[in-house]
Amino acid sequence: MHTVQLLLKPTTYERAEIERRFHAVSHIHNVCVKRMRKQIVLLLKDEEYRNWRTEYGSLSKIEKPSKAEKERKKALASDMNTRRTELGLNRSELEKYIKVCGARYKKLLSSQQVQAEAANVWKGVEDFLFSNGKQLHFKKFRDFRTIGGKSNINGICYDTETRQIQWLGLQMQCYLPKKASDREYVLQSLDHKISYCMIKRQMFSNGWRYHIILVLKDDAPQKLEHGFGDMGIDPGVSTMACTADTGCVLEELAPETDRYDRQIQEILRKMDRSRRKSNPDKYNPDGTVKKNDHSRWKNSKNYIRLLRRLQILYRKRSQYILTSHRTLCNRLIQMADRIRVERMTYKALQKRSKKTEHQDKISEVKKKDGSVVMIRKFKKKKRFGRSINRRAPSLFLTELERKITIAGGTYEEVKTETFKASQYDHSTDECTKIQLKQRTKVIDGHEVQRDLYSGFLIKNADDSLEHPDREKCKEEFLKFIEMHDELIKDMKRSGVSMKQCFGF
Repeated sequence: MHTVQLLLKPTTYERAEIERRFHAVSHIHNVCVKRMRKQIVLLLKDEEYRNWRTEYGSLSKIEKPSKAEKERKKALASDMNTRRTELGLNRSELEKYIKVCGARYKKLLSSQQVQAEAANVWKGVEDFLFSNGKQLHFKKFRDFRTIGGKSNINGICYDTETRQIQWLGLQMQCYLPKKASDREYVLQSLDHKISYCMIKRQMFSNGWRYHIILVLKDDAPQKLEHGFGDMGIDPGVSTMACTADTGCVLEELAPETDRYDRQIQEILRKMDRSRRKSNPDKYNPDGTVKKNDHSRWKNSKNYIRLLRRLQILYRKRSQYILTSHRTLCNRLIQMADRIRVERMTYKALQKRSKKTEHQDKISEVKKKDGSVVMIRKFKKKKRFGRSINRRAPSLFLTELERKITIAGGTYEEVKTETFKASQYDHSTDECTKIQLKQRTKVIDGHEVQRDLYSGFLIKNADDSLEHPDREKCKEEFLKFIEMHDELIKDMKRSGVSMKQCFGF
C-alpha cells in the first residue's frame, strides 16, 4: 500500500465545518481514553488477574518449558483474555461502547470514522497491556492532525473522475501538485484502487491547511532505479557510514536540524515568560508550579501567537528531516541493490543509564566558603536521547528499507551480538574493544575511520549474517583503502567536519 496527498481549498464555511468535525473527533477520542483508563484501573485491582499475570511472567522466563508448563501458560493466557473481555478491554467492545457517543455526531462523522478513532485509542491500550506503555493520555484539540477512515464508500469518498470528495454534506475539489513530475506520479498512483481516505491538517503562517490523504492498494509507482552490487551500512546515532563496491559515503543525518532547534528553544523561553506573567498565582516563590492548584491557565494573545509559531516550526523541522533522509536514501540506492545494515536498538540508546557510578578522574570543587576539595564526580546518566530526537536515525533506516524493497533490491540485517563490527580486525582475526571517543583504528598498517571500516565488514558478511567473511575482506581491503582515503581527502578539502563522530 502507498499514499497520495492532495491539497484542499475549502471555503470559510467549509473550514468551520471541518473544524467542527475535528472537535467531534477529539471528544470521541477522549471519551474512549476515559473509558479505557477506568477499566484498566478495575483490571489492575483484580487480585486474581494479578496472580495470573505474575505466574504467566515466571513461566515465560523458562527457556525450555515442559509440556505441562506450556499447557498451564496457554490456560493462563485464556483466563486473562476472558477477564479482559468481561471488563470491556478489547477492540470490539470499545467500538460498541463508543457507538452511543458517535451517534451524537452522525451528521459530522460516519460510523467507520468513529471506529477508526476508537482503533487509534486501542493501540495505546495494547501498548499498556502487552508492551512497555506506561499511561494512556488524553489529547488536546490542537494536537489532532487527522480524521481517519476504513473504506472509500463510507465517510470520506473520493471520486477519481471529478477529483472531488463527498463527506456527509461537504463537497470539495482536490488539487493536483503544480510540479509536472509530482503530478505525473499522482496520476499513475490514482490508477490503483483506493482503500480509504483521511483528512489531514497542518499549521502554516496563515492558519490550518487541509489535505486529503488517499491510501491506495499495491506498491507505489517506481521512480528510482537501483544500482548493482553490495553495500554495508554502519548506522550511528547522528551519522551513517556506508561502504559499497563503487565508493564510500560518510554523512551526517539532517545536518541543518540545529537551525530549527535554536528557533524552537527561543520560542519556548518566550512562551514560558508569557505564561508566568499571565499566571503569577500558579507558581511558588522558588519558581516551581504549584501542584495543588487546579484552576485553568490563562493564556495571553501573545502566548497563543507563539504557540502557532511553535507548531509551524515543528512541522518544518519534521518535513526537513524526512526530506533529508529520503534524499540520502535515493543516493545510496543508486549505488547498490543489496544493502546490509547492522541491527540497532535506538529505543535502548535513548534511555538514561540506571547505574550510578563515579568518574575515574579526580576534580577540584570550590565550596561556598572558598575552600577547595578534591572529589570524584558522578558520571552522567544521559545517553543519546537528544541526538536521536534531532537526527531520527530509525526513521532513516525505515525509509531505506521501504525504498530499496520497492525498487527491487534486498535489505538485510546482520546480527550485532555475534558480528561485532566495531571490534573485529580481519588482519588478525581478533576482536578488541575500543573506546567510543576513538574514531580511527589501525588495520594491517593502514589508519581507517572506524565507522567506514565497520561498513566494509558488514558489506562482506558471510551468508549467515553472523560473522564477517575474512577471505573476502582480505581480497577487497586494498580497494576499500583507496576509496576510503579518497573520501576523507575530499571531505577535508570541502571543509566537512564533525570531530565527535568523524574524527576530523
